[in-house]
Amino acid sequence: MVTPKSRTRRSEIRKNRPDAPRIDWERCRENGVVGSLWIAFAFFVGASAILLFRQDVITYRAGQWIPHDIVARVQFSYSDQGMLAHLKMQARDREPLIYRTVGADIWTDLQHDLDVLPDLAANGGAELPADLRDGSTVTALMLYEKGAEHDSYLAGVRKYVDAIRRHPIQSNGNDWPMLIVPQPEWNEAVRFHKMIRLGSGLIEAVQTYPAQNRVRLRPLLQPIAEQNFLLPLQSKIVDHTIDVLKPNVQQDATATEEAENAAAAAVSGDSALKRVARNEVFIEKSKRVFDQQDSQKLRFENDAYINSMRGSSWKSALGTAMLAFIVTVVLAAYTASYQPRVVKNHARAIGIATLMLAMLLLAQMTGLASGPLYLLGIAPTLLVAVILTIAYEHRFAIGLSSMHGMLATVALQQSVTFFIVIWVGVLTASFLLGDIRTRSRIIEVGGAMAIAMMVATLAAGFMGFDPARFVVENALYAGAAGLAVGFIVLGILPFIEKAFRITTSMTLLELADVSHPLQRRLQNEAQGTYTHSLQVATIAEAAAEAIHCNSLLCRVGAYYHDIGKIHKAEYFAENQGSGENRHLNLTPSVSLLVIIGHVKDGVVMAKEYNLPTSLIPFIQQHHGTTLVEYFYHQACKRDGQNPDAPQVSETQYRYPGPKPRSKEVAIVMIADASESACRAMPEPTGNRVETLVHELIMRRLMDGQFDDCDMTLKDLAVIEKSVIRSLLAIYHGRIQYPSTAAITGTPTPAPTASIRLA
Repeated sequence: MVTPKSRTRRSEIRKNRPDAPRIDWERCRENGVVGSLWIAFAFFVGASAILLFRQDVITYRAGQWIPHDIVARVQFSYSDQGMLAHLKMQARDREPLIYRTVGADIWTDLQHDLDVLPDLAANGGAELPADLRDGSTVTALMLYEKGAEHDSYLAGVRKYVDAIRRHPIQSNGNDWPMLIVPQPEWNEAVRFHKMIRLGSGLIEAVQTYPAQNRVRLRPLLQPIAEQNFLLPLQSKIVDHTIDVLKPNVQQDATATEEAENAAAAAVSGDSALKRVARNEVFIEKSKRVFDQQDSQKLRFENDAYINSMRGSSWKSALGTAMLAFIVTVVLAAYTASYQPRVVKNHARAIGIATLMLAMLLLAQMTGLASGPLYLLGIAPTLLVAVILTIAYEHRFAIGLSSMHGMLATVALQQSVTFFIVIWVGVLTASFLLGDIRTRSRIIEVGGAMAIAMMVATLAAGFMGFDPARFVVENALYAGAAGLAVGFIVLGILPFIEKAFRITTSMTLLELADVSHPLQRRLQNEAQGTYTHSLQVATIAEAAAEAIHCNSLLCRVGAYYHDIGKIHKAEYFAENQGSGENRHLNLTPSVSLLVIIGHVKDGVVMAKEYNLPTSLIPFIQQHHGTTLVEYFYHQACKRDGQNPDAPQVSETQYRYPGPKPRSKEVAIVMIADASESACRAMPEPTGNRVETLVHELIMRRLMDGQFDDCDMTLKDLAVIEKSVIRSLLAIYHGRIQYPSTAAITGTPTPAPTASIRLA
């Protein structure tokens, strides 16, 4: 019988056996492996879900070259949009124009205009219309001015107008009254052989009469005028009638458009349905270029093919999931090998996974849409490469971006040449995007990416015997993708720095400007500390360059490492220009709190002024956990005078730390201590400076201050030489000139070989 006690004993024995394979879950959890595995699993699920949409991606695009005849894999039907649009247009054309009668009585107006002509002919016809003022017409009208002749004229006008109004129009077997249509509308209706709907009846437009059209109206009006007027007036009356006769019907544009829209909407999509048999060519190579109609055909054929494979669709989903799993494993292993800190820092891991999934989704959406693949399909991967290069380093960015390019190629169902174009852009961006000190650098890298991908696209296109026109077009799209990524990264660079908690050289250069508000405060409120910081920055930058560290980060970190002294500047020796020592009236323990308090105050001020997180370690760690020696010895002396006092603990008089965790912070620590000690030396000669710097470095080395920053003895030796060289350049000897000797009252020494000249 196995008891819990025996089970525990066995587990302990198995645990302590060196040859027993086991997984220490507790250690994995402490190292962040378990959390990173969950992030990797989430990436796997997201990548699989995105890649499943690849089945809906159409390989060819509108405007692309047709490389060969495209054969239907299955039987399918599609709605011919061109034919459907044509049928809808025919339906609209067949729909009659809707007309309404006008409100005014044009016949009464016409009769009145003709009735008053004899009266207007009086006094020489000056009041007659211009076309009736000739002598014969005026004389003839004057005959009807009064009496029986006037009544006869009025009767003739009445018969003339009634005859015009009652002139029958025969259309579709029906008789219609005289219809006068506006000239432009009549021309348009006759041109397209339209019918006119008036009320519930239909009339052919050609049977109506256009207003003020002499060619069409004269044959109708001339015989009627000959029956009712004298010969001199007949033609004049006809011309005048044509001029003054107005339309009696007018088109209702709103009702006509509504009727045409209803007729077009009534056309069913089935009326333009076409069927394509399996293995039938439905897009011929002779067309040379895909159009929108071809893209729709391809989509219908692809949908039909996917529907026919529903029973075995699980195979495609399984293959997609397996591919996503393989890529996830490779990405996880690559990240653990070359960026192990990401495994512990889950925020960074989530940021990388989110970035890659978002860009993969963007590329996949490009495939589902109809945009150019060599622009919108390439740009997301390039964006991943540039961001990861800025946030991490070249090798890591190349690895992850290459895998992302593979996923994008699979998602878009493109060939290996498409991946090669992406890969060329990734390599160009990762190798060229080094230290970003100017904004133009990013644009330059974008231009280099554009040129490299254009060359790769041309090579791939010509290798596949593609027509030159389409190869050049794809090359231009690829170049545009490179340039676009450059400008996009330039715009979102501040957000990249905040998201990945990094600081580019461009931001550091901005912070190095003396006009920064915090530098202005340090210069105005703690001048000695400001001068000290400048000297430390010079020393640290040279030392960082000597061991190939980030010299710019060292310089800017040194500028801000002592900003906490602003609050109590007068308690620090470099700011006590008047010689007054504020610590004389304070106990060593209180002075200690003031001195070490500048570290905490500096961190608070850095956050208040939104300094990058990369500068905060310089403020926190530039003293590490070193001993505040002066006040420690003061406390020991004070307690030595009081035998009953408890012994002073060295731990109480140390800075809270932490110890430097990067070489850059360790360099600033050495430069800070060396510059302060050298400034306090009465005569900083070469031997004294060398001895001082060596002792300071060895003391901190033996104190364990460099245990967390991967600093080697070789690095320390190089840093020591650089710091000594910088200090001797700053505190070099000078010749005492006679003029200054008279002022100071000191004799002028004879120049010797040991004196360093300025």
